[in-house]
Parts: sequence; C-alpha cells; structure tokens
Amino acid sequence: MPSVNTPSACCGDRRAANFIREIDILPNMPDANLEISQKETYLKAIENSAGSRQYNSLYVRFKNSGKTKDILENGEYSCAVFVSSLLFLAGIIDKQRATVESLKKFCERSNNWKQINNDKVQAGDVIFWEKKKYKEETEHSHAGFALNGKEAVSTFYKEKKVIKHSIYERDVDVVYRHLWFAESN
Repeated sequence: MPSVNTPSACCGDRRAANFIREIDILPNMPDANLEISQKETYLKAIENSAGSRQYNSLYVRFKNSGKTKDILENGEYSCAVFVSSLLFLAGIIDKQRATVESLKKFCERSNNWKQINNDKVQAGDVIFWEKKKYKEETEHSHAGFALNGKEAVSTFYKEKKVIKHSIYERDVDVVYRHLWFAESN
C-alpha cells in the first residue's frame, strides 16, 4: 500500500491527500512508531456501519425559493451517499456522490478503480447491483460494500438503515476495487 504521506495514495485529489497527511501527523499519537492502518480502518468502518442511519439524509437548498429538501427521503435513496461517504472518509474518492449512477460513472472513468469478476469479490470491494423494478414501476440501482465473498452491507430502504445481507440476494451488475486496496493485498 502506498505511504499515507504520498498524495497519490488515495484519489490524487489534493484535498483528500491533505486529509490523509493530517491524520498521519495527529499530535495525540502517543508513539512516533505508530501509524494508522488504512486497510484495517477502512474494512472496520464498513463492518461497523451495519445498523447505522447516519447516511439517511442529504439536504439541498433551492436557490430560487430558499426551501430545503431531503433528496434521500430519510433513507429511501441513500445507498450512494453511504458508499461514497465511507470512501471519502478513507481518502479514496474526492467527494461524496448522491446517486448510484454518478458513483458508478466515477469508478468506470477513474484509473484508480479496477473492475473485478463477480466471483472474485473480497472485503472492501464496491458492489453495484442491477436495477430493480418496484411496485410503483420505477427502477432503482443499488450500491454497497462486500464484507467477504458472500456477504455485503448496504442501505435497505424498508428499514432505512445499513444492513448486512447476501451479496447475491440481488443480481450483481459490476464490482470495483480501488487500486491502493488491490495492491495492498
């Protein structure tokens, strides 16, 4: 894994690189021999997210009216914000994404992401599931994280929180792995 002091260690974005550098030099580290283990911290954040409602809301303000609206509708459409928030906090992407399509396009276009065969899924991979039709005849894409080769975590619109579930309870469209994570294994 690249050194946390290397700006290219994450997404190449200067802000994210500065964030990682700041973490690396926190004054409260009791011993100069200690360093933050990005891989383990990233995986534990994914694992510990189950049960969270933290990613349920994203408010926007309409400039013409000044009114605000929760565009995730209290967790109804929160999977992209959940996934991109953890990726952002880990310094892997440059900003949060509000839609599955924008997150997926970012992974497709970035040189820092590698598409993985569906049968090679491992902890930390980002999973995009195929669109699914709902009762109101709308189709929705979905995204989450692999916990291992069989389990995943993602938001669940009925419970409006992050849950653990089988990767294959829904058809997998594509799986991506970030290169710093792939190189560290």
